[in-house]
Amino acid sequence: MKIVQVVPKPGIDSKLKTLLKNKAKELRRKPTAFHREREGRWKHVKYPGWINWDETKGGLLIAEIQTKKEGTEWQLLQAFIGYLDRHLGENIESILIYYR
Repeated sequence: MKIVQVVPKPGIDSKLKTLLKNKAKELRRKPTAFHREREGRWKHVKYPGWINWDETKGGLLIAEIQTKKEGTEWQLLQAFIGYLDRHLGENIESILIYYR
């Protein structure tokens, strides 16, 4: 399991959780790599596993990345970080990865 902590840039207008949810809604009509399974839980169309994410105090976004198949977490992690960078990059101060 990997834990991803996303720190917002100081002074952004919206919370990262709100920005992420809005972007996901916008992309639903188009083919996208992630689909919403339920509130705060995404699955990737190609890589087995899921991402549970939510916001914490201070506006941090925390995501827990888990896979069904051992040794494939890196693919889901790479896809998620790429998604964050493409769609929210201008609002992110830093991304930390915790290996569990």
